[in-house]
Amino acid sequence: MNKVNVLLVVALLVSSGLSAHSGRTNASGCHTNHSNGSYHCHNKKRADKQTYCHILKGEKRCGYAYSTCQSLKKKFGGACELSY
Repeated sequence: MNKVNVLLVVALLVSSGLSAHSGRTNASGCHTNHSNGSYHCHNKKRADKQTYCHILKGEKRCGYAYSTCQSLKKKFGGACELSY
């Protein structure tokens, strides 16, 4: 086995232990994990950028850009409000 093949096998073995979950994040780095329904964030909210909360049936999901919140409102109903 040459060095390139050995490196490839090692890289595959190391990376096989890593797993990411699907799902894009909103402006605050947050999203819903569709496999278990949890809502969580990967990055802290940026103070220099306004973000909005999409409110639906009393549940508030924050960290969206204005346009994204409006798209959610149009698709699912609810309301958008500026998050503080």
